[in-house]
Amino acid sequence: MSQHNDGHRQRLRERMLQEGLQSFQDHEVLELLLFQYIPRKDTNKLAHALLDKFGSIYNILNAPPEQLMTVDGISKVTACNLSMLKEVLQRYIHGQVSRQKFVGVNSIIDFARLLISNAYVEQLVVVYVDNTTTHLFHEIYSNNNTGNVNVDVKKMVATAVRVGANGVVVAHCHPNGECYPSDADIKFTRNLFFALGSLDIVVLDHIIFNGDPGYYSMYDKGIMKQIQSDYCKFLLK
Repeated sequence: MSQHNDGHRQRLRERMLQEGLQSFQDHEVLELLLFQYIPRKDTNKLAHALLDKFGSIYNILNAPPEQLMTVDGISKVTACNLSMLKEVLQRYIHGQVSRQKFVGVNSIIDFARLLISNAYVEQLVVVYVDNTTTHLFHEIYSNNNTGNVNVDVKKMVATAVRVGANGVVVAHCHPNGECYPSDADIKFTRNLFFALGSLDIVVLDHIIFNGDPGYYSMYDKGIMKQIQSDYCKFLLK
């Protein structure tokens, strides 16, 4: 690496330490990141190439590794490291939650959106709350492709009992699909509702994200009400 590039990297690092990243342009932020993975190349051009293709840092960090690797100069290692940054952020967010008090289901939805709505593989988050909608516990299930996430209802029931939950909110994402439930999604929700209902634990909602600003709520669409009605009829048999 030339002395010019070496000096440029050092200047950017010193500027970051003194000012933070507020005054940095997007390509400069990317340069700083790429310094860590690419020690001996000009990362300025590579940062611009990434922005030209994906449009923003947000889109870059949301892109699957295989898409990042279509940019000349981005190796598999670099692509994995860039993609990993969002996962690290999600863990940071997880760490901020300690018996967080949610103000109604909408705040739980906002929390779930932070965790999984921008995932590039399908993920499902289960948020367990008490009767004041205080956060007790949450867990995320993932799949290694864009297919359905397989979740063991018995495991979820066991977790709900273990943490003393009174309610559960489920959310999952369709990274490359419509923001609409499949038959399997509805069947899963029904099975979970029936399983938890016998323990007086309520499934409050099942939310679907797909990267758009909005979301699909089974409660808002009347699906939860229909499942509850079916459960009441089941109890009367």
